[in-house]
Amino acid sequence: MTPRPERFEPPTWRAADAPTFAVVGKVNMGKSAVLATLLEEDDDAIIRISDEPGETTRCQRLSLTLDGVERLRFIDTPGFQQPIEALRAIRELAARPERGPGPGDLARFVERYADTETFVDECALLAPILEGAGVIYVVDPCVRLHDAFIAEIEILRLSAGPRLAVLNPKGETAPAYESAWRAELGKAFNLVRTFNAFAARFDARRELLAALNQIDERDRDHLSDTLERLDTEWVQRREEAAELIADCLARALTHTERTSYVDEATPETARRAALAEAHRRYFAAIADLERETTDRLLGVYRHRHTKAHLQPVLAEDIDLTEADTWQRFGLDRRQLTFAGAATGAAGVGWIDIATAGHTLGLATLFGGGVGGALAWFKGDALPSLNLSIGRRATLGGRALTVGPPKSPNFAWILFDLILLRYRAILGLTHAERRRDGLVAASGSRGAAKEGVVAQLPAERQKRLARWFKALAKDVETHRSDGEARAAIEATLAEVERRPAGPND
Repeated sequence: MTPRPERFEPPTWRAADAPTFAVVGKVNMGKSAVLATLLEEDDDAIIRISDEPGETTRCQRLSLTLDGVERLRFIDTPGFQQPIEALRAIRELAARPERGPGPGDLARFVERYADTETFVDECALLAPILEGAGVIYVVDPCVRLHDAFIAEIEILRLSAGPRLAVLNPKGETAPAYESAWRAELGKAFNLVRTFNAFAARFDARRELLAALNQIDERDRDHLSDTLERLDTEWVQRREEAAELIADCLARALTHTERTSYVDEATPETARRAALAEAHRRYFAAIADLERETTDRLLGVYRHRHTKAHLQPVLAEDIDLTEADTWQRFGLDRRQLTFAGAATGAAGVGWIDIATAGHTLGLATLFGGGVGGALAWFKGDALPSLNLSIGRRATLGGRALTVGPPKSPNFAWILFDLILLRYRAILGLTHAERRRDGLVAASGSRGAAKEGVVAQLPAERQKRLARWFKALAKDVETHRSDGEARAAIEATLAEVERRPAGPND
């Protein structure tokens, strides 16, 4: 028996201007998980999700808010504790026993036991329903249907409002009892829908909200407007994400690290030590930049309590300094050739820096076809950084600057790794309370290209290649290139539509 909470004046559960639904079910069936994913709430202080039963001990109001306005209200309720006994008591209170209990008998049941220590949870979960809230009943079809569930279904059937049943499978295999559940639920609910709270992406969330329109047409206009607002907000998030990714790429493609060394008795040893340190600092800076961008993307998609706690490389088992990374991600040689040809002198920006500025103007001779050839030969180059050694500084020292890798594939590989993060974020539901950081699976090794950019249309690859080249010349002018931003947005939209791989 659940101890009765401290007495307080009952709140008004139903919203005047927003359709209201009580989310009910047996303990540990996933009610809170469904709400967390539906409302994108990952704060344990607001919605607590745990394998321990009985985390929700009282009714709690939660809202879907768009543009600062409450559009839908949900009531997270305690789970049924004694449904068989409660149904028996309701039947005993029936005004006309020969006809069986009805909606009025639910009210008599709550009135009879409201001030007692009996049926505390049942009275609490029925309170918003008696005020007129609709019912969303959450069950796990991996669990066998038994008498206690049938009693719950019968109690909820007595309510007068709209009723939606949600199958929330918590197991990884096909639900063993789904057909039995559907047959029983179909007798008492207007609609039955499947919604896996630990796997549902935006489309699944939208479909579940759209299902509310099918169980009660009285709020059709309001719910249709809500869905339109939800779609608009999602597009705005994608635009914001594209802006963050574009800024990350612009900063990475123009980032340099500077150091110096003393040109004394062993200048070559000093130079090598300084160069190694500059390389380390360069790739550490790129990893920090990718971490910062990923955290900001997590914020855009309201994962406020998940962070990109990565290793000192861009992702677990993905290291920009490893040859394997350069083989698995980015464009292949053929694609780099076509993209390089589209940019004209694709290698110009890299050549001048790589040769410490001593090209004597020869770089200007490279045109379209030669640009493509340069991309071909550099396509599989390891991340050897551009190097510039300045004139002698004071006290016999020399300034040393390292910049982005010489290979034009660097930009594509970095873009691929960010897109893998983006895909992982889209697949991370708010019911998943992962606190050990975001991990973007990279697929199985051995595939020719495992990322996203190799699958992009050729014209988009060419457009982005031109942008990468332009950034190297004048980052401030080209950072906010509208066409490049649109190309990134289109790529993000494709990532959303494309199902994740088996390891993602």
